Amino acid sequence: MRCVLLQADPVWQDLAASRERLAAMLSQAGPLRGALVITPELAESGFTMHPDRCCDDGSVSFAASLSRAHGCHLQHGFVERAGDGFRNVVALFRPDGTELGRYAKNHLFSPAGEPRAYAAGDAASLVRVDPFRVAPLICYDLRFPELWRLAVVAGASVFTLSACWPQARQAHWRALVIARAIENQAFVLACNRVGHEPNATYAGGSLVVAPDGEVLAEAENLATPLFAELDPERLRGWRERFPALRDLRRERLGSVSTQMFGETAESR
Repeated sequence: MRCVLLQADPVWQDLAASRERLAAMLSQAGPLRGALVITPELAESGFTMHPDRCCDDGSVSFAASLSRAHGCHLQHGFVERAGDGFRNVVALFRPDGTELGRYAKNHLFSPAGEPRAYAAGDAASLVRVDPFRVAPLICYDLRFPELWRLAVVAGASVFTLSACWPQARQAHWRALVIARAIENQAFVLACNRVGHEPNATYAGGSLVVAPDGEVLAEAENLATPLFAELDPERLRGWRERFPALRDLRRERLGSVSTQMFGETAESR
Protein backbone atom coordinates (compact mmCIF):
# COMPACT_ATOMS: atom_id res chain seq x y z
CA MET A 1 0.00 0.00 0.00
CA ARG A 2 1.27 3.44 -0.92
CA CYS A 3 1.24 6.11 1.78
CA VAL A 4 1.68 9.87 1.50
CA LEU A 5 2.39 12.12 4.49
CA LEU A 6 1.50 15.77 3.86
CA GLN A 7 4.08 17.66 5.90
CA ALA A 8 2.21 20.95 5.71
CA ASP A 9 2.51 24.45 7.18
CA PRO A 10 -1.00 25.39 8.37
CA VAL A 11 -1.95 29.06 8.44
CA TRP A 12 -2.48 30.06 12.06
CA GLN A 13 -6.19 29.90 12.91
CA ASP A 14 -7.18 30.41 9.27
CA LEU A 15 -9.26 27.48 8.05
CA ALA A 16 -9.79 28.68 4.50
CA ALA A 17 -6.11 29.44 3.85
CA SER A 18 -4.96 26.17 5.41
CA ARG A 19 -7.43 24.16 3.34
CA GLU A 20 -6.18 25.88 0.21
CA ARG A 21 -2.60 24.89 1.05
CA LEU A 22 -3.54 21.27 1.74
CA ALA A 23 -5.54 21.00 -1.47
CA ALA A 24 -2.62 22.44 -3.45
CA MET A 25 -0.17 19.97 -1.86
CA LEU A 26 -2.40 17.06 -2.80
CA SER A 27 -2.79 18.27 -6.35
CA GLN A 28 0.98 18.63 -6.71
CA ALA A 29 1.73 15.21 -5.20
CA GLY A 30 0.85 13.34 -8.38
CA PRO A 31 -1.53 10.38 -8.79
CA LEU A 32 -2.85 9.26 -5.40
CA ARG A 33 -5.54 6.74 -6.32
CA GLY A 34 -5.65 3.99 -3.71
CA ALA A 35 -3.03 5.62 -1.45
CA LEU A 36 -3.35 6.38 2.26
CA VAL A 37 -2.79 10.12 2.79
CA ILE A 38 -2.19 11.68 6.23
CA THR A 39 -2.34 15.34 7.29
CA PRO A 40 -0.87 16.76 10.53
CA GLU A 41 -2.71 17.34 13.80
CA LEU A 42 -5.19 20.25 13.59
CA ALA A 43 -4.14 20.66 9.98
CA GLU A 44 -6.56 23.52 9.30
CA SER A 45 -5.68 25.77 12.24
CA GLY A 46 -2.38 24.88 13.83
CA PHE A 47 -2.13 23.85 17.49
CA THR A 48 -4.64 26.40 18.72
CA MET A 49 -6.02 26.64 22.24
CA HIS A 50 -8.96 28.62 20.84
CA PRO A 51 -11.02 25.86 19.20
CA ASP A 52 -14.11 28.09 19.19
CA ARG A 53 -12.37 30.23 16.56
CA CYS A 54 -11.38 27.23 14.42
CA CYS A 55 -14.46 25.04 14.08
CA ASP A 56 -16.82 25.90 11.23
CA ASP A 57 -18.32 22.43 10.69
CA GLY A 58 -16.75 22.31 7.21
CA SER A 59 -13.80 20.03 7.99
CA VAL A 60 -15.58 16.77 7.20
CA SER A 61 -16.94 17.95 3.86
CA PHE A 62 -13.52 19.40 2.96
CA ALA A 63 -11.69 16.14 3.71
CA ALA A 64 -14.37 14.06 2.01
CA SER A 65 -14.09 16.15 -1.15
CA LEU A 66 -10.29 15.68 -1.22
CA SER A 67 -10.46 11.90 -0.77
CA ARG A 68 -13.16 11.65 -3.44
CA ALA A 69 -11.35 13.90 -5.92
CA HIS A 70 -8.08 11.95 -5.61
CA GLY A 71 -9.52 8.47 -5.07
CA CYS A 72 -7.48 8.00 -1.89
CA HIS A 73 -7.91 7.13 1.74
CA LEU A 74 -7.35 10.27 3.80
CA GLN A 75 -6.64 10.82 7.50
CA HIS A 76 -7.35 14.43 8.40
CA GLY A 77 -6.81 16.34 11.66
CA PHE A 78 -9.24 19.05 12.77
CA VAL A 79 -11.30 20.56 15.61
CA GLU A 80 -14.53 18.68 16.32
CA ARG A 81 -17.48 20.20 18.15
CA ALA A 82 -18.49 17.83 20.97
CA GLY A 83 -21.55 18.79 23.01
CA ASP A 84 -20.81 22.15 24.59
CA GLY A 85 -17.05 21.75 24.02
CA PHE A 86 -14.48 20.60 21.47
CA ARG A 87 -12.21 17.65 20.73
CA ASN A 88 -8.92 17.32 18.86
CA VAL A 89 -9.63 14.55 16.34
CA VAL A 90 -8.57 12.78 13.19
CA ALA A 91 -11.06 11.17 10.81
CA LEU A 92 -10.37 8.67 8.04
CA PHE A 93 -12.20 8.79 4.73
CA ARG A 94 -12.61 6.22 1.96
CA PRO A 95 -11.77 6.98 -1.68
CA ASP A 96 -15.46 7.59 -2.33
CA GLY A 97 -15.52 10.35 0.31
CA THR A 98 -17.47 8.49 2.99
CA GLU A 99 -16.12 8.63 6.52
CA LEU A 100 -14.57 5.36 7.65
CA GLY A 101 -13.70 6.09 11.29
CA ARG A 102 -12.69 8.73 13.80
CA TYR A 103 -10.31 9.03 16.77
CA ALA A 104 -10.23 11.68 19.52
CA LYS A 105 -6.85 12.45 21.11
CA ASN A 106 -6.56 10.57 24.41
CA HIS A 107 -3.54 12.33 25.90
CA LEU A 108 -3.89 16.12 26.00
CA PHE A 109 -0.75 18.26 26.30
CA SER A 110 -1.12 19.93 29.70
CA PRO A 111 1.97 22.23 29.42
CA ALA A 112 0.13 24.13 26.66
CA GLY A 113 -3.24 24.09 28.45
CA GLU A 114 -4.82 21.65 26.01
CA PRO A 115 -7.03 19.98 28.67
CA ARG A 116 -8.67 23.36 29.32
CA ALA A 117 -9.47 23.82 25.62
CA TYR A 118 -10.45 20.28 24.57
CA ALA A 119 -12.15 17.20 25.97
CA ALA A 120 -10.02 14.06 25.91
CA GLY A 121 -11.02 10.94 24.04
CA ASP A 122 -11.30 7.73 26.04
CA ALA A 123 -11.06 5.01 23.39
CA ALA A 124 -8.65 3.62 20.81
CA SER A 125 -9.76 3.24 17.20
CA LEU A 126 -8.98 0.53 14.67
CA VAL A 127 -9.83 1.23 11.05
CA ARG A 128 -9.71 -1.39 8.31
CA VAL A 129 -7.72 -0.09 5.33
CA ASP A 130 -6.99 -3.26 3.40
CA PRO A 131 -4.73 -5.11 3.83
CA PHE A 132 -4.05 -3.51 7.23
CA ARG A 133 -5.75 -2.61 10.48
CA VAL A 134 -4.80 1.02 11.10
CA ALA A 135 -4.70 2.67 14.55
CA PRO A 136 -4.83 6.48 14.23
CA LEU A 137 -3.19 8.49 17.02
CA ILE A 138 -2.36 12.16 17.65
CA CYS A 139 0.91 13.85 18.66
CA TYR A 140 1.34 13.63 22.48
CA ASP A 141 -0.08 10.08 22.36
CA LEU A 142 3.43 9.19 21.14
CA ARG A 143 4.76 9.44 24.71
CA PHE A 144 2.29 6.89 26.11
CA PRO A 145 3.23 3.41 24.85
CA GLU A 146 0.46 1.61 26.73
CA LEU A 147 -2.16 2.89 24.28
CA TRP A 148 -0.09 1.64 21.36
CA ARG A 149 0.38 -1.77 22.93
CA LEU A 150 -3.33 -2.17 23.61
CA ALA A 151 -4.05 -1.26 19.98
CA VAL A 152 -1.63 -3.96 18.81
CA VAL A 153 -3.31 -6.52 21.09
CA ALA A 154 -6.60 -5.51 19.43
CA GLY A 155 -5.09 -6.16 15.99
CA ALA A 156 -3.29 -3.01 14.81
CA SER A 157 -0.54 -3.48 12.22
CA VAL A 158 -0.13 0.18 11.12
CA PHE A 159 -0.10 3.32 13.27
CA THR A 160 -0.87 6.69 11.68
CA LEU A 161 0.28 9.58 13.85
CA SER A 162 -0.84 13.14 13.03
CA ALA A 163 1.22 15.68 14.96
CA CYS A 164 2.22 19.24 15.78
CA TRP A 165 5.50 18.24 17.46
CA PRO A 166 7.74 21.24 18.28
CA GLN A 167 11.32 21.65 17.13
CA ALA A 168 12.48 22.01 20.75
CA ARG A 169 11.93 18.26 21.27
CA GLN A 170 12.68 17.03 17.76
CA ALA A 171 15.16 14.41 18.96
CA HIS A 172 12.45 12.87 21.13
CA TRP A 173 10.10 12.74 18.13
CA ARG A 174 12.39 10.66 15.99
CA ALA A 175 13.52 8.34 18.79
CA LEU A 176 10.00 7.64 20.03
CA VAL A 177 8.52 7.04 16.57
CA ILE A 178 11.20 4.43 15.85
CA ALA A 179 10.77 2.88 19.30
CA ARG A 180 6.99 2.54 18.85
CA ALA A 181 7.54 0.72 15.54
CA ILE A 182 10.13 -1.66 16.99
CA GLU A 183 8.31 -2.57 20.18
CA ASN A 184 4.97 -3.12 18.44
CA GLN A 185 6.40 -4.74 15.29
CA ALA A 186 4.20 -2.42 13.24
CA PHE A 187 4.52 0.22 10.55
CA VAL A 188 4.43 3.76 11.93
CA LEU A 189 3.47 6.67 9.67
CA ALA A 190 4.27 9.85 11.61
CA CYS A 191 3.18 13.08 9.93
CA ASN A 192 4.47 16.26 11.59
CA ARG A 193 4.09 19.87 10.47
CA VAL A 194 6.56 22.67 9.69
CA GLY A 195 6.49 26.44 10.18
CA HIS A 196 5.83 28.84 13.04
CA GLU A 197 3.04 29.70 15.45
CA PRO A 198 2.91 32.31 18.21
CA ASN A 199 4.10 29.73 20.77
CA ALA A 200 6.15 27.20 18.82
CA THR A 201 8.34 26.42 15.83
CA TYR A 202 8.05 23.11 13.99
CA ALA A 203 10.80 21.30 12.09
CA GLY A 204 8.88 18.56 10.31
CA GLY A 205 10.89 15.36 10.26
CA SER A 206 7.91 13.24 9.26
CA LEU A 207 8.93 9.62 8.84
CA VAL A 208 7.73 6.16 7.94
CA VAL A 209 9.23 3.29 9.93
CA ALA A 210 9.03 -0.43 9.21
CA PRO A 211 8.14 -3.07 11.84
CA ASP A 212 11.83 -3.93 12.33
CA GLY A 213 12.78 -0.28 12.92
CA GLU A 214 14.14 0.59 9.48
CA VAL A 215 13.33 4.15 8.43
CA LEU A 216 11.71 3.82 5.00
CA ALA A 217 11.28 7.54 4.31
CA GLU A 218 12.05 10.76 6.18
CA ALA A 219 11.37 14.41 5.42
CA GLU A 220 13.49 17.45 6.16
CA ASN A 221 12.31 20.85 7.42
CA LEU A 222 10.12 22.00 4.54
CA ALA A 223 6.52 21.71 3.43
CA THR A 224 6.44 18.58 1.28
CA PRO A 225 4.66 15.30 0.68
CA LEU A 226 6.58 12.23 1.88
CA PHE A 227 6.05 8.93 0.03
CA ALA A 228 6.56 5.32 1.09
CA GLU A 229 5.31 1.82 0.30
CA LEU A 230 4.00 -0.54 2.98
CA ASP A 231 4.46 -4.24 2.22
CA PRO A 232 2.13 -6.51 4.24
CA GLU A 233 4.47 -9.45 3.63
CA ARG A 234 7.30 -7.56 5.32
CA LEU A 235 5.16 -7.13 8.43
CA ARG A 236 3.95 -10.74 8.43
CA GLY A 237 7.43 -12.09 7.81
CA TRP A 238 9.09 -10.07 10.57
CA ARG A 239 6.45 -11.00 13.14
CA GLU A 240 6.94 -14.67 12.23
CA ARG A 241 10.77 -14.59 12.22
CA PHE A 242 11.01 -12.65 15.49
CA PRO A 243 7.74 -13.38 17.35
CA ALA A 244 8.19 -11.03 20.30
CA LEU A 245 4.49 -10.17 20.42
CA ARG A 246 3.70 -13.81 21.22
CA ASP A 247 5.60 -13.39 24.50
CA LEU A 248 3.43 -10.54 25.77
CA ARG A 249 2.16 -11.03 29.32
CA ARG A 250 -1.30 -9.77 28.50
CA GLU A 251 -2.48 -10.13 32.06
CA ARG A 252 -0.10 -7.29 32.94
CA LEU A 253 -1.70 -4.89 30.48
CA GLY A 254 -4.58 -2.60 31.31
CA SER A 255 -7.56 -2.19 29.03
CA VAL A 256 -9.09 0.43 26.79
CA SER A 257 -12.33 0.60 24.87
CA THR A 258 -11.63 0.00 21.19
CA GLN A 259 -13.81 1.29 18.37
CA MET A 260 -13.66 -0.93 15.28
CA PHE A 261 -14.40 0.62 11.88
CA GLY A 262 -14.59 -0.87 8.41
CA GLU A 263 -14.60 -4.51 9.50
CA THR A 264 -16.54 -7.21 7.68
CA ALA A 265 -17.06 -10.86 8.52
CA GLU A 266 -14.45 -11.73 5.87
CA SER A 267 -11.80 -9.34 7.23
CA ARG A 268 -12.05 -10.36 10.90
